[in-house]
Amino acid sequence: MNALPPKNLMEQQVDLVRAVLERRSGMARHLTERVVPHLDPDARQVVEETIEFLDEETDIDGTLSYYLDVAIVEVRSGITAGTFEEKVAIPRERLIGGSEAFDIHRRLSPEAEALQAALPPLEELYYAVRKAVNFADAIKMSLRMFDED
Repeated sequence: MNALPPKNLMEQQVDLVRAVLERRSGMARHLTERVVPHLDPDARQVVEETIEFLDEETDIDGTLSYYLDVAIVEVRSGITAGTFEEKVAIPRERLIGGSEAFDIHRRLSPEAEALQAALPPLEELYYAVRKAVNFADAIKMSLRMFDED
């Protein structure tokens, strides 16, 4: 049983914004140190624009989620580019009723491994921003609906 009263809309929004601020803190440095060195020049330029936005802007809005989304796409593309698949024959003694079969093994380049390790904090920030923006939009829409009456 919870003895605390439920949070009002403002308190809920503050909690969502706090989650964004906690994840945003240090994100420009994270991207600079852990992502940019492992990207190709074109992707590097895109992520540097995200870093610049994070350094210059403080708003939590759709523009922030756009920049984060673009950076995520570039990181995922870098991971994909550094992922190699190889067919490995399954030993005959492990086969049941077949003469030959293959398994696919995926290998990541060192760059792809570094990008894969750096991706989760970026995704967490993106989802926190989307959640805060969507909640604020829902409040605004609800208030407009009440004003129409």
